Parts: sequence; C-alpha cells; structure tokens
Amino acid sequence: MASFVMSASAVKAPAVKVSGLGFRKAVSAVAMPKAAAKPVQAHAAFSVVCGKPGAKAKTNKSAAKRFKITASGKVLHRRPGKQHLNGHKTTERKTRLSGERQIGAEQIPLVKGLLPYSRKRIR
Repeated sequence: MASFVMSASAVKAPAVKVSGLGFRKAVSAVAMPKAAAKPVQAHAAFSVVCGKPGAKAKTNKSAAKRFKITASGKVLHRRPGKQHLNGHKTTERKTRLSGERQIGAEQIPLVKGLLPYSRKRIR
C-alpha cells in the first residue's frame, strides 16, 4: 500500500499520514489553509488576442468559419456530432443536430475576442 506524508511546515499542522489512498485523494484529505484570492473577471482573459500591446488584432479564421452573427447580434454555431458515424443515430436526433443554435452568454466574450472586426455588433 502506498502512503503519503506531508511535512508540518507545509500544512502548519501536525504531520498527517494517509495510507491506502491515491496521491490526489491524500492531498485533498489534508486541510490546507485557504489564501484570499482576488476575483478574476472571465471576460478579461479573452479581451487581448495578440501577445504584444498595441499590436493589430487579428481575426481568428477558424472561428470566423464556425460562428455566424445575426443582424440582431446573436452568435450561432453548428451542433457537434453529425459529421460522420450517423448510421446508428435516429432520424429525430440527426434532425436536431442539423440546426444552428445560439451560444451561451458566458461564451460571448470569447467570440468577441476571436472576431474583433465583426461588422455586426455582438451582444
């Protein structure tokens, strides 16, 4: 059996010996002090597409082919799962996979970062 021992300096508690568990379960079994984490904005990670500040933003061509922006600003995408191996799928399922669907609200900042020069306003 495997055993795992954490030093007292890392945990700031007496050494804990957890045996019979995998490494990940043993680490999660030990209570670690939680540091105060500052909140991270999800859309901030996708706002810069280029590496250099002040560089010209480039349209991601694969994203431009995958997403369609409607006149009202909705972003549509094709449903995955209908390219091949369709013989065992029901007709209803293939019909449902044929249509386009609107992306979720949490994905909009990602698409805005990938398509910086979209003629239509993404909302």
